[in-house]
Amino acid sequence: MRNQQFILVADRSDGFVDTLKAELAATNLALLHAKNGEEAVYLLELLESEIELAIIELELPLLSGLDLIWRLIRRKQPKPLKIIATTSTTVLNGPLLEDVVTELGVDAVVRKPIPPRKWRKTIEAVLAGQPA
Repeated sequence: MRNQQFILVADRSDGFVDTLKAELAATNLALLHAKNGEEAVYLLELLESEIELAIIELELPLLSGLDLIWRLIRRKQPKPLKIIATTSTTVLNGPLLEDVVTELGVDAVVRKPIPPRKWRKTIEAVLAGQPA
C-alpha cells in the first residue's frame, strides 16, 4: 500500500470537495476540508508535517484566500507546502489574477469550474513538481 498524502482544501463548497473526493478515491490522496481561512490555518498548524498540498479558494470567509496564501508563503517550514489557488470570480479578469497570485509563489492557479479529471491531473502534476 502506498503512503497516504494529505491535501487541505480550503473552499466554501461541500459540493466541490465531494467532487474532488470522488475523483481521487482510487488514489493515495486524502482530503481535509476547511470552509474558511481560519479553519485552514488551524488544520495546517495541527497537521503541518502531514499536509503536502493546499488548494485554496481566494474568496474564503473570515480570512481571505490571498491572506491565507500570504501567511503560508511567509512561514518558515521544514518542507515547502505546495499551493494551488482557485477562484470562480470574474472580478479579476484575464492575466491580472494569475499574475497577482503567481507573484505570491503558488504552484498553480485554477479558475473554476473545470472537469474533475483536469483537477486530478493538476493535483498530480503539482505534487510531482511539474508544471500544471
